[in-house]
Amino acid sequence: MYGIGKNLNKITDSMRDAYDLLFKHISREKLFDSAIEDIVFVEENLLKEQWENQKLKLLNGVELSVRGYGRDGDGTRSFMKLYEKLFGHDNIKRDSSNNAAPTKLLAELTPYYKKERKTNPKELIQNYKIAHLFGRTKNPLLFNAAWNIAYIPTYLDPFTGHESTGEHSEAFKAVFTPIITKRFKDYILDYNAFVNENIEPKLDEALTETRKALRINKDDFERFEREAKIELSVIKI
Repeated sequence: MYGIGKNLNKITDSMRDAYDLLFKHISREKLFDSAIEDIVFVEENLLKEQWENQKLKLLNGVELSVRGYGRDGDGTRSFMKLYEKLFGHDNIKRDSSNNAAPTKLLAELTPYYKKERKTNPKELIQNYKIAHLFGRTKNPLLFNAAWNIAYIPTYLDPFTGHESTGEHSEAFKAVFTPIITKRFKDYILDYNAFVNENIEPKLDEALTETRKALRINKDDFERFEREAKIELSVIKI
């Protein structure tokens, strides 16, 4: 058995990768297939009503939340001002923990809960993380859309993150992305239609008005503008 710190042979000529070692002991395909089976999604029959309510909340000024943007969430005010200009909505808040609303939603719509409570009849779930399947956590529609959220085994962290890189991450995404795209295709198409009708035609003007209102310096605003356009973009299928 190998000891830590010993001079082991490299897996490749240029780099030693712990996941290359892992997949010498267990098939990568088997691990990925098994892990996908263990992901907890919200059941289909619970998605439609929640999604329709989410759209109505955005269009009618009902409180919604998003994840913070920038260091300590200070940049979140740029998104708040943008949504005020874009939707006439001034009731979008920064999520208290950056995951409180999705945590509550999954606790309501699945049989599982991440925090043990004496009065909670649901099953405790452990070593799972709450993940946004299509990202866009500063998007007030998708941050707390039930079809965009799932409990994912934490051992998939190196392969599932939107910023994760490398051969194994790409291999997992090549398997996983088609599965979730097919599973939630109807919701993706509906979201894309919403973007095309309610966001895309107004976005540039709303961004211009946001810059005037906040008087952000050019570099910071251009960085925010790029981020905003990603967050509010359609999902490619």
